[in-house]
Amino acid sequence: MERKLGEILAGRLGGGDVLYLAAEYGAEKVFPYLSDADKRTADNAAWVLTHCLSDDDAWLTAHQDELIDLALRTESITMRRLTMTVLLRTPFKSDDVRTDFLDFCFDMMMRPDQPNGVRSVAMKLAYLQCRPFPELLDELRQTLDIMETEFLSPALRTTKKNLLKETRMQ
Repeated sequence: MERKLGEILAGRLGGGDVLYLAAEYGAEKVFPYLSDADKRTADNAAWVLTHCLSDDDAWLTAHQDELIDLALRTESITMRRLTMTVLLRTPFKSDDVRTDFLDFCFDMMMRPDQPNGVRSVAMKLAYLQCRPFPELLDELRQTLDIMETEFLSPALRTTKKNLLKETRMQ
């Protein structure tokens, strides 16, 4: 007898399982489980979404606001990081900037109490939202400049360096 998706997501998953579920079910079927009351189920659903095929990007883009809302409200660091990672796959439109999310990204990237994964993704998301606006790119560049490099992990130093390079090329 075939197990249901919810039962599978509630269990322990490995990388191969995640890739299989992403290919077999896709974003549309996995997405509702992001709001599951069971933390493991919700986190596993987010993990699967990070591995969905590029065919799912348009569907995820249509649900960008829901993903942003989840990233803003979740208390789970795992869910926050994974949801923000999924958001990297969605384009940010210059005519529809969510200032609450942009402020959130700036806040997350500057907070040393946040894990490096959250900070790094927040930096990238801030860049994607600021890219169409020269004045916001300047603000991002200034914010990145004040981040003290010697106190950053190698991953954050690299992300900072790459984004500063990108902002100067704009």
